[in-house]
Amino acid sequence: MQVHDPFSRLVPFIREYIYKQHWTELRGIQEAAVTAVLDGDGHLLIAAPTASGKTEAAFFPVLSCLFQSPAPSVGLLYIGPLKALINDQFERLTRLLSPRDMPVQRWHGDVADHEKKRLLEHPRGLLQITPESLEALLLGHPEKIPSLFKGLAFVIVDEVHAFMGSDRGAQILCHLTRITDLAGCTPRRIGLSATLGDYQEAMDWLALGSDKKTTLIRDEYTRQRIKIALDYFRPPAAAYYHGLYEQCHDRKCIIFTNTRLEAEETIAALRTVAQRRHEGDIFHVHHGSISRVLRLEAERELKHKAGPTVIAATQTLELGIDIGKLDRIIQIGPPVSVSSFVQRLGRAGRRTGVAEIYFTFLEEEALEEPAARIPWTLLHTIAVIQLHLEEKWIETAPAQPFPYSLLLHQTLSILASLGEQRPPDLARRVLSLPPFALIPLEDYRELLRMLLEQDYIEKTDEGALILGLGAEPLVNHYSFYAVFSDEEEYRVIYEGTELGTVNFLPNPGSSLALAGSYWHVEICDMHHKKVFVLPAKTGGEKPWRGNSADLHPRIVQRMRRVLAEQAIYPYLSESARIRLQEARLYARRIRLIAEGCTDEQGSGFHFRYDEGVVLIPWLGSRGMRTLLAILQHQETKERLDIHRLYRENNYSIYTDSALPLALFREELYRIIRDIPSAEILVDQDKIPFTEKYDYLLSPRLLTKQYIAHRLDMAEVKAGIG
Repeated sequence: MQVHDPFSRLVPFIREYIYKQHWTELRGIQEAAVTAVLDGDGHLLIAAPTASGKTEAAFFPVLSCLFQSPAPSVGLLYIGPLKALINDQFERLTRLLSPRDMPVQRWHGDVADHEKKRLLEHPRGLLQITPESLEALLLGHPEKIPSLFKGLAFVIVDEVHAFMGSDRGAQILCHLTRITDLAGCTPRRIGLSATLGDYQEAMDWLALGSDKKTTLIRDEYTRQRIKIALDYFRPPAAAYYHGLYEQCHDRKCIIFTNTRLEAEETIAALRTVAQRRHEGDIFHVHHGSISRVLRLEAERELKHKAGPTVIAATQTLELGIDIGKLDRIIQIGPPVSVSSFVQRLGRAGRRTGVAEIYFTFLEEEALEEPAARIPWTLLHTIAVIQLHLEEKWIETAPAQPFPYSLLLHQTLSILASLGEQRPPDLARRVLSLPPFALIPLEDYRELLRMLLEQDYIEKTDEGALILGLGAEPLVNHYSFYAVFSDEEEYRVIYEGTELGTVNFLPNPGSSLALAGSYWHVEICDMHHKKVFVLPAKTGGEKPWRGNSADLHPRIVQRMRRVLAEQAIYPYLSESARIRLQEARLYARRIRLIAEGCTDEQGSGFHFRYDEGVVLIPWLGSRGMRTLLAILQHQETKERLDIHRLYRENNYSIYTDSALPLALFREELYRIIRDIPSAEILVDQDKIPFTEKYDYLLSPRLLTKQYIAHRLDMAEVKAGIG
């Protein structure tokens, strides 16, 4: 072994740990990370598939640095998106570091107060934390930040892709800048991700607010093999659930669904099949509304049980928590994104080296409307798979240039933690945070005036700004730590045991699905937010309500190509092939796809139906939202003779226009081309609140944020105009 090889540069106890794991050598990505950390001084982005060793690639050299040069405070700050992920890492790191007098400490809502107090009094070693708990730390203990982080050398941000383009990610960037200012430290940042579409974008994001550049380390070893199967069922549902049961009952599986309701209904149905076959109950549900006890039980079963175990989950098991070796991933319905598909695919294949994923669908009852007769979920799924197989394409983070809701949040947080600030000092401190780089000073002044008018901030006699009486209940509530919108939660109780939560108050006498079973609602205690239930045979009301993620236009464009091309994808079952062929023939019959068209070029986008016009514009969510705003504008409605319109689904819009189709098309093109900007389309009184503190923003700022983050006029003009 050469003196300067990466393995020999690690401290002895880490080398000993590697020997005990029976690893014969470091992986390439780990060797590259050791060299980059020990020889460089900049940030680092480690991009590699799940189970490729990227976590060790970050921790091994960083811990070696900290062991050789101990910090006078917390030396390493690890920021993770989930408490479960932190707890999983905590157990492994504790086993590694506790004999070496390098404490591992965590801070989130489930950690005891005495553990947090110990950290504040004796800050050392490694701290694991969520963005929300880091906000709580900055808000509740600002005087401790200098002693906590004065020697902070490294920050590891896990699952970078889950933070980019979101308010949580922007919140992290605010935190890091605030810590640097208060503690005088200049830590190096290390980002980890298995799911990135644009590496340069992620490198730039990781470096925001610092004067260091980011180095990329990518995994170069051969990717695991992928085995994909896609099945398609028509009603009745019984055949569908029996088919699903055959795919999972003798395996270790995660069944991913796109909604909590779908996860609940799936497990309830599979349990029914098992009972009829007189076979054991191996089924669990895992999502954010299930109680922590039941989630942990499901995770233990999946990780440690010798026999088959099946969990239906939403995004809660998508990220990197260690759930052992799986035989198969099952996806019900289309993945919401290519990123989600790749992340879920990475959970499988650790046992065999082959990542198996099985897609399955149950087609809804046939409807008469033309757009409803197209199997959108099938097209969506094929498009996601093909984008990954053909191009290795993954969505990039959407632009968020004017995050005024977060701006308001950080303004109140800084005033609450640091006390009174002169207006110029507050503006300088807040607008220097990376997410607010594009926000003009006049917009911030408007925000402060609005907060003053509503008593969320006040002016002292000397002209300084302080937190106002109106903001104190907001800031002092634990929900303030999170920048995503809160849901009203009601605890569902059966015989003294909490089954989970629902985000609305159900009606007594109704029924719902939760924890994989159906329940009859007996009593609703609104004051204590409790719902008391008894077992039921069937479920009725949907126990959760919410919005789906935005659909990227690239996926919709690939869906159009799926309809237009003649390719037979090898992973389709016979029923799926038949359904796709039916859809292709139908699309040509209604001239949605032009005759002779073999790709996405030349595809039609609207057609006559029932004395009206159906539009299928092949736009992403932002483009569809913009087109709908155009069609709802009064001048547009008059010019196109529209009295009624509605969205049939995520892909189509129906209007009752009686204009000849050619005239409708020509006039719509002209309208779109002539619109100078999206501002004329937006009614300030009807803008939905999409971010947590939108309800506190002035109409002008709310409009500006909505247009920039939720609409896309350029996409509409490029796709239609």
